[in-house]
Formats: sequence, structure tokens, C-alpha cells
Amino acid sequence: MSEKWQSALHVYKARREGTSPEFQAGLDKHNRESIAGWKILRMAALMILLGIVTWFALPGPPDPVNLTYEIDLAEAEIGDLVITIIAEGNLPGKLDLQFPPGVFTDHQNGVYAHTPTASALDDQGLPLKPLAIEKTLNGWKVSTGGTKRAGFIYHVGLNRVKGQELDVRRHISSPIRGGVRMAGFEIFVQPVGLPVDDITVAMHNPDDLPLLVPWPALVTGSDLMAERSRKLAARRAHLGQGQGFVPEGETGPREVTDRSPHTTQVPDNVFYSPRDLADLNNSLLICGDLVTSTSQARNTVIQLATDTEWSFTHQAAMDLVRRIARTEIGFFGSAPSPQITVILAVNEITGREKFDVYGVHTGSSILVMLEPGTTWGMLEEHASSVIAHEMFHGWLGEAIPQSDPQMLWFTEGATTWYAARMLTAAGIWDPDYARAVLDARLEKDYTLSPVKTQMSIADAAAKLMAKPVQIRFAYAGGVKACMGLDQMLAEATGRERPLDEVLRYLYDNRDGTPLTRQSFVAAVQAVTGVDCNQWLNDNVYKKTTLPAVIRVI
Repeated sequence: MSEKWQSALHVYKARREGTSPEFQAGLDKHNRESIAGWKILRMAALMILLGIVTWFALPGPPDPVNLTYEIDLAEAEIGDLVITIIAEGNLPGKLDLQFPPGVFTDHQNGVYAHTPTASALDDQGLPLKPLAIEKTLNGWKVSTGGTKRAGFIYHVGLNRVKGQELDVRRHISSPIRGGVRMAGFEIFVQPVGLPVDDITVAMHNPDDLPLLVPWPALVTGSDLMAERSRKLAARRAHLGQGQGFVPEGETGPREVTDRSPHTTQVPDNVFYSPRDLADLNNSLLICGDLVTSTSQARNTVIQLATDTEWSFTHQAAMDLVRRIARTEIGFFGSAPSPQITVILAVNEITGREKFDVYGVHTGSSILVMLEPGTTWGMLEEHASSVIAHEMFHGWLGEAIPQSDPQMLWFTEGATTWYAARMLTAAGIWDPDYARAVLDARLEKDYTLSPVKTQMSIADAAAKLMAKPVQIRFAYAGGVKACMGLDQMLAEATGRERPLDEVLRYLYDNRDGTPLTRQSFVAAVQAVTGVDCNQWLNDNVYKKTTLPAVIRVI
């Protein structure tokens, strides 16, 4: 064996025995590194353990709370509401209550929420102690101090809007004859940063006012919360003109328009359960000297209500509303809600640039504001298009949500065009009349509009509370854009009315996400195989003139 190998073997043995100087020096270095490494490892382990302990020790996401809103209608006739919020559950140290988007808190001219008080409540709902309230920019903060149940009371004034105010949204919540009309997005203060499990809206109605609430509602006695789950399953209520509740076994609500003493009385307390806070905001509630009637379109209850005596009969108006609803439900195949309510009211807007008819869609309710002298002919020829338009928003705008202002051209343009087509299909408008109406609107509000070529259709529609001339251009431009897009798709595919299929596709495949340009283009491509992105660029999102449309209706 060579010296080299002997030396190597010697070194190996010495290292195994721990006797070589080289090994000892290496061992010392290794020990020092090992000790340092162990310290680091031990520190890391301690940090991980501390993190685990901290994770378990820190509070997790807040538990959902239950909310009950109680609306006292005792002073409804003068436009004053007292609303109580009862929050139950593991409440945070401070309950942040804010006005939802759209509320008008102008002390001089708008819906005005004021005079808050708060208390901790016992199991019976009785106040234990007052809770501190801090005013914020958008509402109030209540120091709940970890209590399990808190009550918050505030007042809402609805009689401050002046007639000349052109913003129709300011006129949704308003006193009416004998009562009040109120939109959820204006009257309900709601918690932020806190998950909500269950919501109840209770209506205290001591004067037995005829009352319309979102469907379904539950009629209860004086003990509001007793056996709530059982009663919700057992009853479906229709709270129109003295109609009381309808037992579950009956096929639909009773049609009653008589206010005579022998009709079923509306109980003192009623309540309904919104699905979530968005549903709460989307409600439209009305009570007062109402005349109501109901009908049925497939599985959907159609209601008509008014507090005004018109020159046309209530039954004729009900038939018109039902025909529109039946046609639109047939177009999509189903309704987006089990109830559609249309409210006819007097147009309270008196500004110089006002419209003759205003329409607002809020959840499953449609408010139509008409001039007091509206005749049957005016209702059938003009106001019917507003009713059809707002009802169509139940599908395009609600079921197919739209929040991107750059898609308002489609939401409003398509809804306006399809409203005319629905009226034609329902036999309310003659096809020649529908063409004449649309042609006249397109000529006046698009072709001859001073806004044309000054801004794109999309930009004009994105600011719908602008001047009336811009609003009219946006609607007319949106109508013509939808007609043009449908025409382009028909030429590319050979299909009849391909945009109809796109709308039904969007409705059938809805998942609650808002409509965007990207999702709209994707839907068009899924249905027709055509990429319409460039067409939209050239005709909707630029300051250009739309091509001529061959077929209007």
C-alpha cells in the first residue's frame, strides 16, 4: 500500500477516533456553527410557536349579527318615521352605522336622518343603560361595549324635498295621500365592516293603513318575534288594500280594492325578511290611502297601487301592467322576483326642464310619476313605455347587475329599445306606431342632438344626472347602438335578432357579478361567435356617427 494510501487511512482512523489535530479543529468549528445554528433554529421554533399561540389568542373574523329594523308608521302621514335597529350577537366595541349610498341628508332639502339614541337591551328588549353615540361624516358610531344586544333609534324626515328639484331620486321617498312612500336606500342606516346573518324589517302600523311591502311578508300579532321561523314557513302575506294574509295552501293573493269595513283588516304589525343588506336597500315601501289590485303572470304576482284618482279606470291600468309583465316574463322565460309591483303617483317635479313622466325601478317595485291630467290615451301611448322600461330593468339592471358607468349605454339603450318591442309584442302598441315613436326619438335626440360628435355615447350615458339634452342623447344613442349591434351580428351570423339570444344568455348564466364591457363581449362571442370589441370601439366609445339601421322593430 502506498504511503499516500497509508496516510489517508491513518487520517480516516484518527478522525473516526477523534484524535487527529485536523479533526479536532474541524470539530471545534462544527460545534460553534452547530451551536449558532441551533440558536437560530430554536429562535425560529419559538417564533412559530408564538405565532400559533397568538393566532389562537387573537379574535377571528367577527361573528355575524342579526338585525331587526322596526319602522313606526304612527306619524307617516306628515312624513315622519321613527326607525329602531336592534342588533344581536357578538357586537364589536363600536358599532359603525352608516347611511347607504344614495341617501340625501340635506337638512334643508332632502331625506334627513336625525335625533339618534341608543341603549343596551336585556333579553326582553328592555333598555338596560344608554350607549354613547359619536357623529361621523356618514352616520353614527355607537359604543356598544361588547353588549350582546343593542337598540338604536333615529328619526327620518321625508317632507323636505321641494317640487322644483329635477333629480327624480329626491322624490322617491315622500309623503303621499294619507301616508308615505319610502325607499330602503334612503331610510335604512346599516352597519359596515360587520357580517350580517339575518335581517327582519317590522312595520308598526297602529292606524291600520293599507300597506305594500316586498314579497313575501309575514303578518304577525303583537308579539313580533314569537315563533318567527314557524310562521314564516306557514304564511305568505299580501298586504295590499285591506287584503291581510294568504294561507300557504291558496294559489295566489286575493284581489280586493274595497276599503269598506267588512274587508280584512291589516294587522298592527307586519314584517318581511330581506335576503341581505343589498336587498334591504332595494326595497320600496308604501302606505296610505291606497287603491290596489293584483293579478298573476306565470308564477309571479303582479300588483298595481295608487293613491290618486285618475281619469282611467284602475282595472284598465291593471290589465295594461299585467300584459307588459306577461310579455317580458315570456321573453326571458321567468321573472327575476316572485312579485312585481307598479305604483302610479302624481309627478311632483315642477322644474322648467322636467319630463312629463318619470320612472324609477327599485328592487321588484316600479314607481311611475305621471302628470295629474294623464288620460287613458296618454297612459297607453306614452306612459306605458316608461312602465315597460322600468319593468325590463328587473332583468337588465337587477338580475343582470350593472355598476360600471361605461356600460350604462347598453343597460339603458337596450332597455328602451326592448320596452318598445315588448309593448308591440303585448299588443299595446301597433308596430307602425312603435316605429314612428322610435324614429321620432332617434331623429330628435340623436341625429339632431347638439351633443352628437361632442362626446361618445358611452360617456354621455355614464353621467345620467346631467342636463336633459345629454340624457336624451344618451338614451337615443344607446337605442341606436343596440339596433346597430344587433344588425351587425345578424349580418355576420345569419340569425334573426341575435341580441335577443345574448340577453337571454346573460340572464340564464347570471351569477350576481356586475356586467362589464369584457363580460358583455364574452357573452356576445359565446352566443354568436363574433368578437364585437372593435365594433364597440368604433361606434360606442368614440365620438363617431352610428351607421344607419335598416330594421327598427
